[in-house]
Amino acid sequence: MKNRCMLCGKPIEEEILNTDPFDDDDDMFQKKPAAICIMCQAKLKNEADNTQKYPKPM
Repeated sequence: MKNRCMLCGKPIEEEILNTDPFDDDDDMFQKKPAAICIMCQAKLKNEADNTQKYPKPM
């Protein structure tokens, strides 16, 4: 099963997620983890870094 990026919709290959062996909850409604591709992660990090910088004086 392929996941899609939440931001751009590009298909992402399934990665092996760390499963907790002690997590034995038998919930009927399990949430899917938020999937974001590498390109969108880089874009979000760049935008977050730029918003935290002080504006240069003119």
